[in-house]
Amino acid sequence: MRLPILKLAAVVLVVGACGGDAGPTTSSGAVGTSVVTTLVGTSVVTTAPPTGTTAVVTTVAPPPGELPPHLYADLEPLLTPLVAPLGFVVTRASLVELGTYENSPQGTHLAVYVEPDQEHTPDEVAALTTLLAAALLPEVFDTWGGLESFDVCQEPYAPGDGETPTTDTLLDVSREIALAIDWDTVTLSELIAAAGPGLRLYAAEHIRASSTWSEAEAAAG
Repeated sequence: MRLPILKLAAVVLVVGACGGDAGPTTSSGAVGTSVVTTLVGTSVVTTAPPTGTTAVVTTVAPPPGELPPHLYADLEPLLTPLVAPLGFVVTRASLVELGTYENSPQGTHLAVYVEPDQEHTPDEVAALTTLLAAALLPEVFDTWGGLESFDVCQEPYAPGDGETPTTDTLLDVSREIALAIDWDTVTLSELIAAAGPGLRLYAAEHIRASSTWSEAEAAAG
């Protein structure tokens, strides 16, 4: 899953003449009668280079200082579609300054809080910890180049009780560590083992007491 593209200055896709599609690439070569499609902002421009010419294809990374919106109203529509397949909704989200944890359009830490649409057992919450992280990572860092760190808090099912939510699990990770992890394959035990500078993993006592978390913790050593 990927976040919606907010700004795309010059991403180029090459569609092979024999019908095969190649995703964004950094290679260059003869494309013959290939069609080159360039996405600029929200418009699509398609051109066919002259036969036998060479096209240079580049992928544009997000600008180094690119930051997400800082307010929940703008963040929620971008993030909820990523976690909805797991049965979560984003209840709070904010871009904050690391030193003060105060909301700021110049903040470099994205804090996200999610709540399930049904009650889960402690074992289910433990199992969802890695799946939830993988739904958001590394996408948030790939999309926003100025983001330095990120955390996602899994809160218990509590429909409309008006109370301050408690925390079942929390994953807090830096850009450097997040981009070094294969989120498609990482396991809970591997995340527990990797905890340290740049990666903080917390679970409430009743979640840590579950067989799923306990076994992962034992496997982590």
